[in-house]
Amino acid sequence: MADPKPLQPLLFAQALTGQRLTVDRPPAQKIREYRPGLSICCLGSGSGGNCTALRLTETDGSRDVLLLDAGFGKRRTTTKLNEAGVGWRHVRAVLLSHLDRDHFKPALTRTLVEHGVTVHLHHWHLDELAQARGTQPLFDAGLVEPFGDGALMPMPGVTATTTRLQHDMQGTIGYRLSTRFGDVGFATDLGHAPRKLIDHFAGVDVLCIESNYDEKMTINSSRPVWVNRRNLSDSGHLSNEQAYEAVQQIRDKSPHGNPRHVVLLHRSQQCNHPMKVKRVFERDPELSKRVTLTDQRKRTRWINLKPMHRMQREQMTLAG
Repeated sequence: MADPKPLQPLLFAQALTGQRLTVDRPPAQKIREYRPGLSICCLGSGSGGNCTALRLTETDGSRDVLLLDAGFGKRRTTTKLNEAGVGWRHVRAVLLSHLDRDHFKPALTRTLVEHGVTVHLHHWHLDELAQARGTQPLFDAGLVEPFGDGALMPMPGVTATTTRLQHDMQGTIGYRLSTRFGDVGFATDLGHAPRKLIDHFAGVDVLCIESNYDEKMTINSSRPVWVNRRNLSDSGHLSNEQAYEAVQQIRDKSPHGNPRHVVLLHRSQQCNHPMKVKRVFERDPELSKRVTLTDQRKRTRWINLKPMHRMQREQMTLAG
């Protein structure tokens, strides 16, 4: 590459001609600084696909990303990972809430096998995965890890405890993901928030929970009556009002001002709107400051938890 042109002659020429001239400079090199911590980014959430990346950085360059659901195809998932500054080389495992096609795409199987990504799912959903077209290579490669109702470790440093929730026939799984940097609660596609879920998520640092529909928009929508009836039921989805109530209950049971971040998932494009969600959560101004709305097409920013936060909370608990 040629040496950059001297700056002074360019400025002199600009003064004489009145034209704006530019200096040829080599592009700045992007340097990724290694910082231990826990981060979470929703790559996209809605009826067209759901995928959230949890990154636990312990050592530089490791496979430190866990995907919560994988409801996009290869191209979109790859693009979304790259936009978030990571790639398939960082992904160690996928943790599935359930097997609706907007939460797991069987067409992603080849990519998962190619990169040796393990798929963790409740044994409730094992037969459904086995019957899905094109998923046999996951079993052949030994990449399917079913679990029961106890704790599991989907990747080093992350312990997941589960809650079984009502949704359609097979139900869905809510997760509390615990690390040395903090805890994340994750629940989507649930018809209601039972007391066991509130208790399970009490104290989490980041709460990811669905806020799917506005009730009036749902009732007045052009969708089939049976679809609306299903979504409004205790085995369907959470409304904005139900999500708000659940978040308040979890906050009231949480010490140290947690959850410090609330990520609202799976907003319906037909039966909800960002302003509808915001108006509900703005009833509590302090709570609304913590809220991040997800979008079907756009990823969220990375939400970061640092080691000092957990240490400070532990010191406060001991002092109390």
